[in-house]
Formats: sequence, C-alpha cells, structure tokens
Amino acid sequence: MGGICATPDACAKRPLQFQKADFGLQTHTTPTPAAPGLKILLVDDNEDASLSMAELLQLYGYEVRTAANGGDALRLAAEFEPQLVLSDIGLPGMNGYELARALRRDAGERRIALAAVTGYGQSGDRARALEAGFDHFLVKPLAADALLKFIHDQFDAH
Repeated sequence: MGGICATPDACAKRPLQFQKADFGLQTHTTPTPAAPGLKILLVDDNEDASLSMAELLQLYGYEVRTAANGGDALRLAAEFEPQLVLSDIGLPGMNGYELARALRRDAGERRIALAAVTGYGQSGDRARALEAGFDHFLVKPLAADALLKFIHDQFDAH
C-alpha cells in the first residue's frame, strides 16, 4: 500500500514509512536535526498535506504520527506522548483552539510544545491561538525549509 493509508484511523495507529525522496531543498540551508527521534504529532484534516509533512519530517529523523481531528489527536497524544504538536486551527468537530486547551490539560506536568499551523493569519488569530495555549503561530503555506528551521530552532539547539 506504500505511504497511503486505507483509512485515517490506519494512519493514526501506525508509524508512517516512506523512502527518502528529493524535496528540492537546498542542503546548505536546511538544518540537520540534532535531536533525531523527536516525537511530533501533526493534526490536520487535509490528509494529503499531513502525509506529505509527515514524510518530510521522517526523512529528517523525527518520529511522526498524524491525526485528522481533535478527538483522534487527543487519543493519539495520550499514547504517543509527543514533544511537539503541529495543529491546524480549522478542524472538524473540536477546533484547534479547543484541542490546544485539552492537550495542555491532559499533559499535566509533561512538557509539550504546541504550534498552530494555520491559514488564519491575522493578528487577532495569533492572539487567540496564544491565549488558547499554543506556544507558536505559523501561517500556511509553510515552506519545508521554514518548518525544518522552526523545529531546529526550538528543539535541536537545546
């Protein structure tokens, strides 16, 4: 079946496996992860975008899981215990703001970084995301090298 899952649940329950591909990134500008194995949860109802981002991150040594909605993200976060959650805001059912609050509540004392990755780019959207519990606010479309640099700057440098 390759990298495509038969159902969204199948994607959420197993690690994604892909072969290395050329994404056209300039290797001299793309940071090499110093923290391979960092656990990242991607939450986006756009399955194609989520799988593409997961594939890219796995190529750089990160451990990645995906969820298409808030409920699945909460269940997966409880099992997987990600260090970073990259979440869309406009999700079906539970939106990204509600998800951020629930992830913060469920994490308890465990450190987790939350980044909103959204097409909502107004200053009010940023303020609302930070108020809901997100640590970071990234606007789509997000270039692959910008995503990798963000992760490197937040985690690999420490």
